Amino acid sequence: MSEKESITTLLTLLDARQARLAAACKEIADWVDHQGGHPTALRIRDRLHDIEKDAPLIRDTLSTLKPQDRPLPRFR
Repeated sequence: MSEKESITTLLTLLDARQARLAAACKEIADWVDHQGGHPTALRIRDRLHDIEKDAPLIRDTLSTLKPQDRPLPRFR
């Protein structure tokens, strides 16, 4: 595996973990909100928003690192 492939794989895994952690934090915020801790739930959601606003840039950057499949030759 080349260095670029290793970095791409690592960053892809980190992005996936970030998404799973964000989903877990959303569930925690919902539970806290349900328990009457509305201010705390709002703070959790604010931090999640900070994380999620970077997600499109991260995915775009990852897509530039991934090798592009060459189109198959056309036969006549």
